[in-house]
Amino acid sequence: MNYIKKITFQLRIPENGVEKNREYNVEVKDDSSFVHSLAMVDKKFSENPENSPFNANGYLRSYLQIFWDPENNKIYDDINMFTVGNRGSIMPIRNNISYNLHDDSEISLSASACD
Repeated sequence: MNYIKKITFQLRIPENGVEKNREYNVEVKDDSSFVHSLAMVDKKFSENPENSPFNANGYLRSYLQIFWDPENNKIYDDINMFTVGNRGSIMPIRNNISYNLHDDSEISLSASACD
């Protein structure tokens, strides 16, 4: 059985000209990486679209779209990022997108030009 980890995302994106901070908690499998974990945040919106911070008719539809470059499998260079694993350790996610996240990790991401 896979152990379930708890990951907290603190995400900051511009919405209607104002920067909004949002916090999401997700549970992921033991071997989950950044991409899988952030996809779990987006999954919450596919299950409950009325809670989505994204306009259904707009270009942006997910946090992965804002923060992750799938073509190069990396976090976009212009994203501010801070990660803290259990016991205060820093996780090298920007340098290793496949890094196995620690349980009770906190990942803060900030995008300044999403509109």
